Amino acid sequence: MSKSYYEQFPASGFPKGDHEQVVFLAAEWLDKPEYVAQHRQWQVDRARELRDGFEKGRANRERELRSLLKYRHRYNTVLAMTLNRGFSDLLLNWVESCDRHGIEVRSWTLIAALDEETAAQFEALGFAVYLADPAYGKQSPDPATVYGDKIFRDMMFPKTAVVQDLLNIGHDVLFQDVDLVWKKDPGDFLLRPERHILDVQFMYDGPNIFYAPLHANSGFFFLRNNEQSRVFWQQVYDHFDKVYAYGGQQRHVNMLLVTRYFRGLKLDILQEADFANGHLFTSKDVSKLPSDPYVIHCSWTRNLEHKMEKYHKANLWYL
Repeated sequence: MSKSYYEQFPASGFPKGDHEQVVFLAAEWLDKPEYVAQHRQWQVDRARELRDGFEKGRANRERELRSLLKYRHRYNTVLAMTLNRGFSDLLLNWVESCDRHGIEVRSWTLIAALDEETAAQFEALGFAVYLADPAYGKQSPDPATVYGDKIFRDMMFPKTAVVQDLLNIGHDVLFQDVDLVWKKDPGDFLLRPERHILDVQFMYDGPNIFYAPLHANSGFFFLRNNEQSRVFWQQVYDHFDKVYAYGGQQRHVNMLLVTRYFRGLKLDILQEADFANGHLFTSKDVSKLPSDPYVIHCSWTRNLEHKMEKYHKANLWYL
């Protein structure tokens, strides 16, 4: 009897020696009295405030999204992104990269816009747009000043919420940040029949010890809408206070991926030759970028200015 795809190609590099300790001991400091006294109550209260706002209009929002996406999906998969106007140029650059490479995206993409200006801008370009203010929390119109600041952490909730909404209404979800370019259609790979056995597929983030042992990047991932994926993402949503504690969504997601793996979650960490992350290039050196990837993620950056430097160095700025 031949082995399944998942048995032949398990999650890359998992488990790897002592890296398990990084995951299971990483949250110890959250329980220290001095940290609890100074920070935890605010984090829990802020997360509860965001979740309460999300749940308040859930029924109406789900009806609107079902109507909006009735014919806007690809074999039930919706490509989702969220942004405010401070990041609109990055999303426009992604759109241009798709148009130049002949990749059709408008028929299966949902843009969760956090302000009316951004919503109107991308509706005019032919995209399905949902104005997510205030359902996804009141957000700053500006880009984050630096990775991990308050604007950045607040923006992690819309990223979490739009995936939760799409899972709730029955769609498979390909989520990505707006700082990517596409050279080839990633759906041609992620949606292959032999990969249907997988519950989740994540881009590889690079050798960052904080995300060991899986090193999953939460800026590009695919969730098959099944019980395993829904339970996994429900936990990401339910424990959103951890995002404020860790400074971002990625560490929280990686820890839950590991615990869900031991409960049967079938996952794959995508090969960096096909799904290239920002650890492979800098604003001075792009020699390690793969020659023919599906997508390139302009991550591993401090802020918007740093992203622009990397885009231009790698000839990835299409506007």
